[in-house]
Amino acid sequence: MSGVFIVIEGVDGSGKSTVCRRVAEALSSRGVRAVVTAEPTHEGIGAFIRSGAAGRISQRTEALLFVADRNDHTERIAREVGDGAAVICDRYFASTVAYQSAKLDGDSSDRDWLIQINSDFRDRADVTILLDIDPREGLSRVDSRGEGISKFENLAFLEQVRANYLRLAEEFGFRVVDASRSADEVFSDVMSIIDEVV
Repeated sequence: MSGVFIVIEGVDGSGKSTVCRRVAEALSSRGVRAVVTAEPTHEGIGAFIRSGAAGRISQRTEALLFVADRNDHTERIAREVGDGAAVICDRYFASTVAYQSAKLDGDSSDRDWLIQINSDFRDRADVTILLDIDPREGLSRVDSRGEGISKFENLAFLEQVRANYLRLAEEFGFRVVDASRSADEVFSDVMSIIDEVV
């Protein structure tokens, strides 16, 4: 089998991590080598972003860090795909555009600039699936898990992010799945889409 690159996108609480894990398990059960990864990554620049060590920086600066992390990450993804793996990625370029172009504390980056600096990554995935959910429900799920709330997890901001994602889905041909339903229903729809490319 030739390799495949699958991206799962969505606002916080949409179920991305669960879907990525279940897709990997399903593909592995078919004898496909599945690799789950995420952005920001957990090493190098990605680890620096996750640590918060940069302190208060502009969204434009943060976007550049995400793109630098993505550049290294994409090289690793390409090697895995070249070796025949199915790589399932939790967030990719659309996250940078959707989040960084939404206003947070009055700060945002220009959407066209964000798309342009991600030009090397826009056509990399074989399929991008957007798990679409009302941010209220997404935040409720995050809260029920007892996780710490990040600076990105406020309702007004996430409503902008969701709108940005839906616009990107239309422009770049992402497949949209209603993530407000049960985990099994969402997973079933996601696998139907993935079966088209694997």
